[in-house]
Amino acid sequence: MVFLSLGVSGALALAITWFGYRKASAGLRTKSELALGSEAILGSTLIENWMTGRTVALRGVAGLRSVRTILDTAVSLAREDVDATNLVLSDIASVAPELESIEVIDLRGASIAGTTHEVEKGLLQRPEVKSALSGREYISGISTSPTTGAPCVYTAVPARGSNGTVVGVVRARESIERMQSLVAAARDRIGRAAQGVLLDRDGLVVAATNPGLRLRPVAALDPLKLAALRAEGRWGKAAPPAPIDARELAPLPHADERRIFDWMVEGVAHVAISEPLRRTGWTYAAALPVSVVESEARSFLRRATAFAAVGLLAGFLLSMLVSRRVVRSIRKLIEASRRIVERNDLTQRLESDSDDEVGQLADSFSLMVDALRNALTALQATSSSLVDAAEQLRETTEAERELLNRQATALQETQVTAQEIKQTSALAAEKARMVVQAADRADQIGRSGEGAVQESINGLASIQTQSSEIGSRIQTLSDSPRQIGGITDTVKDLADQSNMLALNAAIEAVRSGEHGKGFAVVAREIRSLADQSIAATRRVGEILATLSGSIRSAVTMSEQGAQTIEAGLMRVKESGANLRGLLDITRQNVDSARQIAAAVRQQDAGIQQIFAAVTDQLAMMQQTQQRLEGTTLASAAVREQASRVSELLARYRIS
Repeated sequence: MVFLSLGVSGALALAITWFGYRKASAGLRTKSELALGSEAILGSTLIENWMTGRTVALRGVAGLRSVRTILDTAVSLAREDVDATNLVLSDIASVAPELESIEVIDLRGASIAGTTHEVEKGLLQRPEVKSALSGREYISGISTSPTTGAPCVYTAVPARGSNGTVVGVVRARESIERMQSLVAAARDRIGRAAQGVLLDRDGLVVAATNPGLRLRPVAALDPLKLAALRAEGRWGKAAPPAPIDARELAPLPHADERRIFDWMVEGVAHVAISEPLRRTGWTYAAALPVSVVESEARSFLRRATAFAAVGLLAGFLLSMLVSRRVVRSIRKLIEASRRIVERNDLTQRLESDSDDEVGQLADSFSLMVDALRNALTALQATSSSLVDAAEQLRETTEAERELLNRQATALQETQVTAQEIKQTSALAAEKARMVVQAADRADQIGRSGEGAVQESINGLASIQTQSSEIGSRIQTLSDSPRQIGGITDTVKDLADQSNMLALNAAIEAVRSGEHGKGFAVVAREIRSLADQSIAATRRVGEILATLSGSIRSAVTMSEQGAQTIEAGLMRVKESGANLRGLLDITRQNVDSARQIAAAVRQQDAGIQQIFAAVTDQLAMMQQTQQRLEGTTLASAAVREQASRVSELLARYRIS
């Protein structure tokens, strides 16, 4: 009987130990699956939030007035508009180190502005450009950067014109180092032996706790799919890498819900949970080695086996001393333990009819059951309150996150507007400087013109004086022909008298006969000379008449010239007065332009301070969003853990 009792006790101890091991193993696996599920949700949420932030930022860029301007006028671009857009894009890229490039693409597939000078052909055939031109936002799978050769992703959003139609695309190429760090942090969150992998919709590894897996397919690709991915430049000019032969991961890119599966990693069995990323079509999976999951259960089995052996030995000795009574009391305890283990029943009561050690053990066991029942009752109430508190915290956090997202969007728009105002202010300062320079040149030209007008006035006055002197001298000259006319009249009279004397002499010579022939010849010569003198005086008279007319005309013209010069002098004086007035106005404009330039410089300095303040505020807002995201994830994890505890407590009967 003793050996039978000992055998039964040993078998019962082994059964209880094995059952406890199975329960512990199942509980630890459930706990591990819960931790892996929380990690999958946390990792996928962090990645999607980061990518959503990138998309929201690109939407802000697409809504910039400068971007819409160059897209609306893409056929005839203005150089200053393109330069202004390039400056804005460079400023955005400078505050986002993960951005390799950002560019604006028009409907013809031409990159008209951006932070890169690369010329990429066939942009209209790129899936992200085609999707954005059709009005949908797009996040590509993992690719190889043509600039750095490092892994990257492309994000594209449509840019709409003033009438709401799509007029172009804003595309960004970004490094995946941020996603790699989020995935690698899985080992910090759930254990150093954890594995994490992020897959794109084509089954390529985007990020993993083992960075060497990036860009590799999880399974062999069919030839058509491989050719399509190579045409997209997923691996650049390099050959496609070998697959990692993780067939358990192959169905994940096509799954739309969470999956729990076993995963062999380098010959080691793992428990894994995947979580789909709804926005991008990607999948994030986290895994733990089975040996790590079951290590505590195996330790429990070893301890329980050792305790069972000791118990068997003690039972053998006790059975030899106290057979039936001890066996009967122990059977009661065993039966109660079995009901607790198999039925989770904590409502039973143990009655002891002895006061020996076995009776005390039964009483202690009963007290232990009561204490356990009370503890579970309190824990159940606490877990219910914890679930409610976690739900309230989640709702509050969601409301705060939505408010912060709106504030962050407003700050981003304010930053972009401040940047545009900053550029406009700088352009206004440059224009004001040019206006001041032009006004200075106008002032110098006005002074030169004033001097030239004064010299013209002096020259015309001198010409007027000389003209007056010429008129006076011509008037004096007009008296000379009259005097000459008087002389010619006297000569004519003398010639007439000589002619009469010659005629009389000829008559007297005829009367004298032969003695008067010589005198007749002299008379004829004198008469001929008199006729010539008369003819000459006539010609001189005609010349003098012509000269007098010319002199009168010259006097008239001289008087008219003097009047014209005087009128011109008056007009030049009026022009000089007008020019002096214009010079005064120009000087006033110069002073005004200098004041405007000083005001514009002060405005530019103020705008610089506003832009710096908005940038600092945006950085603080982003930090607040990150902390709030951590709070949201923590509250979700607490809520899920509390729900799990409530589910476990519901299995026990405590009343």
